[in-house]
Amino acid sequence: MYQAVQQVLKANNGLSKGFSRLNTEVLNFEQTIARINELNANLSAGTAGITNANSQLEQNMTEAICKLARVALVWAKDTSNMALINLFDVTKSDFTKVSDAACSAKANAIIAQIEANSKDLANEVNIKTTAISAARKLVTDYQASLGTAQSAVKANKGLNAETNELFAKADVSLVIINDLVVNALDEPAFANAFMATKVINDAAVRSTGVSIAVTNAATNEPITSAWAYVEGKDKKDDADQDGICELYKMRPGIYTIRIEAEGYQTQTLTATIEQGKITELEISLNKS
Repeated sequence: MYQAVQQVLKANNGLSKGFSRLNTEVLNFEQTIARINELNANLSAGTAGITNANSQLEQNMTEAICKLARVALVWAKDTSNMALINLFDVTKSDFTKVSDAACSAKANAIIAQIEANSKDLANEVNIKTTAISAARKLVTDYQASLGTAQSAVKANKGLNAETNELFAKADVSLVIINDLVVNALDEPAFANAFMATKVINDAAVRSTGVSIAVTNAATNEPITSAWAYVEGKDKKDDADQDGICELYKMRPGIYTIRIEAEGYQTQTLTATIEQGKITELEISLNKS
């Protein structure tokens, strides 16, 4: 976030070194920013790794379940079993456009019925027990990955808290540097360049945040009664007529955002906020 400020300070390094108090504060500022960058890199890498692994497991599970369900559907229709016809009549979008919990529940329900009717399915439509066992393992692995992802997010909260504290510390340093550069150092060019970066940063903060489109998982219609708020922050927004919640003027970092709506199951998501960018996300809520 403070790249422009750092560039100006670096360009005027000689002037700062000649002013001991200013030099001390510039060093404090640089060390704080270095630590913020380190934490954000660690958080981003960890979150990306977890998300990618979880997505791959979901994809593998969905493909296996849909393949079995398509064959099992033939048998269900032959036996006129409407409950199983409705259960087995699925496509990949039935898994990918719902919450993790709903995806897991649907996959588990399908594989459970296939297991319960494995003998008939083997005789009538040639579904092999090895394929059923392989699909069950994929469901189990996917469900385990959800717990891992949730645990990792919980563990990352400590790093997020430290990052927020460091941002506050960096702001204190900037106030001190501002006072010394503008009021105590007789270098108008340096002062003007420094003040210009503050204007740039203030403008960038206004266009930094997240936009979340909230929809009904069953109908894909926008939920206009939804609201979103950032955990640990006094920042909240109600959805507009298109079901979009907008959380702007946020510092760069990784945040946990809770999405709620009356009559729907609450969900949380992890958002990575980048400087000068509105991150666009989508989330679907299930009826409670």
